[in-house]
Amino acid sequence: MASGRVAARAGIGRRRKGAAMPDVSTDRPAPIIGWDASNPPEIERAFRVGFRAAAERCLRLDLASAEALFDRMNERRAAPLSDHREALFRGAAHGSLEAMRAHVTGVKTGLISWLSKVNAWACENPPRLDWEHAQPPPLPEPEGPMMDKWDVPPWVWFEICGGPAPRPLAALRAEHAAANIVAPLSLTPPLAQPGASLAAPTGTRQITLTRADRIEIRPPDWLLRGTIERDAFALVFGDPGCGKSFLAIDWACRVATGTPWRGHAVKAGPVVYVAGEGQHGFGRRIRAWSEYHGVGLDGVPLYLSPAVAMPDPADLKALIAAIDTGVDAVGQRPALIVLDTLARNFGGGDENGTPGMNRFVLACDAVRTLYGCTVLVVHHSGHADKTRARGAIALKAALDAEYRLSNEGALMLTATKMKEAELPPSLSMELVSVELPGLKDEFGLPVTSAAIDVLDADTSALVAKARASGPGRPGKWSKIGLEIARRLVLEGDDEGASLKVWHAACDAVGMRPSSRYDVLARLQARGEIEIEGDRLGIPVSSFQSP
Repeated sequence: MASGRVAARAGIGRRRKGAAMPDVSTDRPAPIIGWDASNPPEIERAFRVGFRAAAERCLRLDLASAEALFDRMNERRAAPLSDHREALFRGAAHGSLEAMRAHVTGVKTGLISWLSKVNAWACENPPRLDWEHAQPPPLPEPEGPMMDKWDVPPWVWFEICGGPAPRPLAALRAEHAAANIVAPLSLTPPLAQPGASLAAPTGTRQITLTRADRIEIRPPDWLLRGTIERDAFALVFGDPGCGKSFLAIDWACRVATGTPWRGHAVKAGPVVYVAGEGQHGFGRRIRAWSEYHGVGLDGVPLYLSPAVAMPDPADLKALIAAIDTGVDAVGQRPALIVLDTLARNFGGGDENGTPGMNRFVLACDAVRTLYGCTVLVVHHSGHADKTRARGAIALKAALDAEYRLSNEGALMLTATKMKEAELPPSLSMELVSVELPGLKDEFGLPVTSAAIDVLDADTSALVAKARASGPGRPGKWSKIGLEIARRLVLEGDDEGASLKVWHAACDAVGMRPSSRYDVLARLQARGEIEIEGDRLGIPVSSFQSP
């Protein structure tokens, strides 16, 4: 844990991107950018006043608001300032950082007495300028618990929990002279251990730059040709009961057995299927796939795992240990890991929150990177918008490939994202009932399951029909959007309405921009509205519909 003292008295704060560095090449006196015993007392006072004001304010704010204040203070410092104002804003930035330290480390009681000490320190007249007394009073001991690392901006976490102790500016100057470093002082690292060299410490990450013309270009390495690449993060989503788990099982069985996908060869590899839903039926489903496609599963490297809370480090380690024991032990690495479903393998976090979703994505990336395999997630559609997966948009942003499986009169697989390739055409599929030989229920009746069958037919007509008809029952926003359009057209003078006015009216009732454009496309495809330029019209037949 870093010291409670403000490390950045050495003069370096987080600098806004694009901000110019101080110009030290002119003959004018160098600006005061940090503590020094030779600083004028009024400069030290300005720093302390800024520190006190920002600390008091940020302790009443949440972490995100305190970070925003810190950024604003550093943005103000990017402009040319007098030494007095530079010290004031630098003190405010450091005061907000110390308040963030209290938030992150769990300091609760004792803050009132700490603020009293800060006030006495700021009002000291004249201020003592030696390094010991120039430091603000240290924060009280934290009671905890600390904030979760994933809920703290990385730079804040490093500054508070990963940074070494502060250094006096004079000591940094001496070390610069000893090391014959010619860069201006403002370019030095913000923090340094007492007595340590300014050279890069051993064991730190080394980054190598590659010139663009030397980057190796490789063709796609397909796991399932035209659909999913190897070493990728992919997702298939759809409504409950649409068959998405059957599709995931079909892909898993094809990879595990090397069964061709749509006539293209598939290189066999081990598969780990983490079944959070339908575990009891998993055996029947893979048996149905085997019977329907005539492919045996004896000795096939297809492994079943119970649900795992991926963001939980203990659960993630347990999954890796199980894979190492069951797959790596025989000299192989998984080619595919399926998480069915996201909800059952998410743990206790919030799918709709970016921090929780980021933890899930990072866990999936850790497994994918460790084994060089593809991670396929099975997920549910959104509640209101069925064209997108449920939860935070951070998930889609991280995906290499995303597919939607819908059942609107026909089972349709549609690519909604391909990061490194063109979107493939939609695929028509059907769920085929399969009787399981030799298996009967307690009443002596044959047991059945189902398997996915891909229909390599022209799907353009099915796609057009699905787009035109939409869901069997219009959604909430479609109804509201149509009612608003009818009202605006009736109120208009020329049997038309402005699209801009329609958007504003929909926004007033809480319809998101993405939903508004989906509603417009859906209503236009159904023939319930007409759009020409920036005008919206209603056909007579639409007024007569219920």
